[in-house]
Amino acid sequence: MKQTNMNTIAAAILLSVFAFSANAQKGKATETSLTTSPASPSNSMFDVQMAAYRNAMNYYDIQAASVALYVALALNPQRTDLNDSLAYLYFAGERFGQAYLIGEEILKRDSKRNDIREIVAVSKQSLNMVKEALVDYEALYAATNDLQYLYQMATIQYQLKRFGECLASLDKIIADPAAAQQKVSLRIQEGGSQNVVMKAAAHNIKGICAMEVSQNDAALEQFNKAVEIFPEFVLAKNNLNFLKQQMAQGAGKGTGTQPAAPSQKK
Repeated sequence: MKQTNMNTIAAAILLSVFAFSANAQKGKATETSLTTSPASPSNSMFDVQMAAYRNAMNYYDIQAASVALYVALALNPQRTDLNDSLAYLYFAGERFGQAYLIGEEILKRDSKRNDIREIVAVSKQSLNMVKEALVDYEALYAATNDLQYLYQMATIQYQLKRFGECLASLDKIIADPAAAQQKVSLRIQEGGSQNVVMKAAAHNIKGICAMEVSQNDAALEQFNKAVEIFPEFVLAKNNLNFLKQQMAQGAGKGTGTQPAAPSQKK
């Protein structure tokens, strides 16, 4: 699952009336046996909770839906696929603490669930648990070679002032032809965002890294490359203008604008 697909996932969980993950398909036999076996108090209560869950989702009531899922899990612990639904539900509702905790429990059972690992990574990043999020993004990139994850790694490495690792990640992005086609969403002033060609975004961060170590000529080159690739790039143009002013004033080291990670639109 790509980073850019998280908005779609969040919308899907809110619009679905019975939001199970793909892994729920593995539990179809169990679900069938529950609905076709002779009625019992526990089965009847389970069905009631799932009906409550569906009704809550119809009205986008995340709190009521999550309560119904917890009760359903208590009644039928074998339905571990409901944990997937809880993780997606909490993520869609921006309950990132619960989303990553449940996600990590799922990953203990199946470490190859990249969809769940992405929920965990984005949730940790949203909670400013950047070191922990970096570990998950590294695992995602190792498993998929997806440039979106590598770009997230680079932004976090910059935040952590791990400039050597950051530059290595950015160089991989710039060298990949796909980076000229893919885009990332960057936050700009007043809460807005801009979709930017990933290769241009990588050059922008390289420019900021250069400014951090007072290499203003190198920074100027990187910002110019970013604007050349994507002429409407607001952040790169702002950084370029700021750097030119600093250099004209002989102010020495510039501070620039911190690179914005792809915005998480929940």
